[in-house]
Amino acid sequence: MNLIPALDLFPLLASVLVLVGCTMLGNFLVLRRQSLMGDALSHTVLPGVVGAYLVFGSRDPFGLFIGALVAGLLTVTSIEALRRYGRIESNAAMGVVFSIAFAVGVVLIRVGHTDHVDLDPNCVLYGQLELLVWFDAPSSFRDVGFTDVYHAMPSSIWSLLIMVLLSALFVLFCFKELRLASFDPGLSRTLGFSSRAINMVLMLLVSVATVASFEAVGSVLVIAALLVPSSTARLFTDRLKSQILVSILVAFFCAVSGYLMSTWIPLLWQGESLKASGTITVVSGIVFGCSLLFSPRYGYWMQRSRTRQLADQVAIEDVVVLLHKSHRTAVNFPWSTIDPRILALATKRGFLQSPIAGQYFLTNAGQNLALEVQGRRSRWLNYLVTEVGLAPDHAPGTAEHLEHLGDDLLQKSVDTMDDPSHPSGECP
Repeated sequence: MNLIPALDLFPLLASVLVLVGCTMLGNFLVLRRQSLMGDALSHTVLPGVVGAYLVFGSRDPFGLFIGALVAGLLTVTSIEALRRYGRIESNAAMGVVFSIAFAVGVVLIRVGHTDHVDLDPNCVLYGQLELLVWFDAPSSFRDVGFTDVYHAMPSSIWSLLIMVLLSALFVLFCFKELRLASFDPGLSRTLGFSSRAINMVLMLLVSVATVASFEAVGSVLVIAALLVPSSTARLFTDRLKSQILVSILVAFFCAVSGYLMSTWIPLLWQGESLKASGTITVVSGIVFGCSLLFSPRYGYWMQRSRTRQLADQVAIEDVVVLLHKSHRTAVNFPWSTIDPRILALATKRGFLQSPIAGQYFLTNAGQNLALEVQGRRSRWLNYLVTEVGLAPDHAPGTAEHLEHLGDDLLQKSVDTMDDPSHPSGECP
């Protein structure tokens, strides 16, 4: 049984191409904190498209593409000029440009709609994925031939294929330059290439991706494609290569599952038809929300769990050190001030034993843990006094807090102090 009929091949392919192509470039917008640029370009493409309609008086794809591309390039140039010469913060410059340009586009839509060009404002938001349906397609994918697909493929699919190819080649061959320009523009200039030039090429390709995607899926999905999969991938990894790979997988999943939902839901509940671009955007938001809560690296619940585990470990270490300092005896020990849950947890882990109710004694494992913690405190104390230069009477309090962080961080701190050329930041 086919999950989806062959007539939906082109809309599904367009959805996948839009999300994958935009996501590859969107990773660098997110890293460079230029997420609003995708929103700006998706809005400022509108006056370019409408202007091309009004100038040519037709829906010639080449004319529309040129008009939208010119609008995108003017947007990037205007934002950069406002930022450099107008002394306006980058996000404020983006907001000013795209809000004015979008308002101009809406006005032009009304003018064009009442004159000789037929424009539907809804297409600006949701695109025309449904118009790409292959009505003459065979009933099954098994009957689809390459020649049939080639001759029936809409022009917008070819545009999207070229966009994805350009984006992939740019990321593949300029990966080192993109990484350096995103994380350390100063170092990129030192190595002999301009981070500004890399940024302009990136913005040019984002403009091309936005223009190529705009007609098929509209501005809503373009914004989501540029930002949501890459933001989702950031929750899973700190490595740039891994982030790009994860974001592409997320984009592919959202495109396929979102399109399938847009076709299945009306059939199952016999409701009104759903816009595929809107459904894909909703699915992307759901995936991001679930990742924000449950991702194993930066998910809310995992971070909360790790914080609680660390707090429990610190509390257990404090208890065993205090008990060790009291010569391993429970006599006159202030048990009432200790959280009973921490005592139960330390007993469960084998650091304490309680032969008498309300009385706890250190086990051999507890004594070893106490000696290890005190050793770490001594090493941190020595580091703070000899290397950092803290006064001997001020260092013990800080060392008492740092002793729970282990020796790995201490070794990294010593290595950094010994190597003056060690960079302050590290590119993934």
